[in-house]
Amino acid sequence: MDYRAVGRRVGELLEPAHEKDRAVRRRVYEILEPAREGDRASYTFDVFITLVIVVNIATMIFLSVQEVREDLPWVALALALLAGGTLIVFIIEYILRLWSCVEDPDYSRPVAGRLRWARTPYALIDLIVILPYFLLIFFGLNITGLVILRVFRLFKIVRYSDSISLIIRVIRAEKDTLLTTYAVLFIVLIAAATLMYQVEYPAQPESFSNIPAAMWWGIITLTTTGYGDMVPVTVAGKILGSVIALIGIGIFALPAGILASGFSKVLAREMDDEVYLCPHCRQEVKQSELWRKGD
Repeated sequence: MDYRAVGRRVGELLEPAHEKDRAVRRRVYEILEPAREGDRASYTFDVFITLVIVVNIATMIFLSVQEVREDLPWVALALALLAGGTLIVFIIEYILRLWSCVEDPDYSRPVAGRLRWARTPYALIDLIVILPYFLLIFFGLNITGLVILRVFRLFKIVRYSDSISLIIRVIRAEKDTLLTTYAVLFIVLIAAATLMYQVEYPAQPESFSNIPAAMWWGIITLTTTGYGDMVPVTVAGKILGSVIALIGIGIFALPAGILASGFSKVLAREMDDEVYLCPHCRQEVKQSELWRKGD
């Protein structure tokens, strides 16, 4: 079988036959993408889909309450229907995105472009949101553990929120520094757990039975949470625990300072945001939005 020929044939079927149809696809793509200044339809869709996401999450939360399911059956039925309606919206949105994504020059090829788009982070999130329902409807697989996948719909809001997008840009800008900080934190955690295991194991082998168990104590101590389920009882252990707690305060303050500095840099840069002309689609793109083109 000539798979390339099959791919070309599928691509021909997916491509609109008339220029008018291509214009419709282009407009659908513009509406589905985060709103540009002055595009009322795109802005309205952003607000609508954000509300749908919030409603869907709310129905999941309320349906998890046993009293609602058992004592308020009509409320539970209404919530279930509402959840089904929002699911239909997500499915339609995913299909429209898959159909119109070829308007982006990065995914312009009818088949290969769509397959490439389907592997992008946002597309995978959209698919994960609806995947448990498809498994249930088409394959009869009611896997309880897949319920956690529904929480991924929270990440869909990132697409439509400038504030959350700002957080992502800051994390991307400071990722190297943050990774270095957390690498140091992990080294400190290993050292603290190993030392505490050596000190406390002879006195309470049931609690500090091994280094991984001591790592749980180290995480709780370094984060200054202090559950109290594992407590050093020896003098050396108490001194070591005090030192580790003080070190934890300083280490965990570093990511906060790095992020605060990153916010200041990004905000200062966006106050003087340059506008570029995309060589592919000939649209104006702000410098702060260039990161979206890499998804």
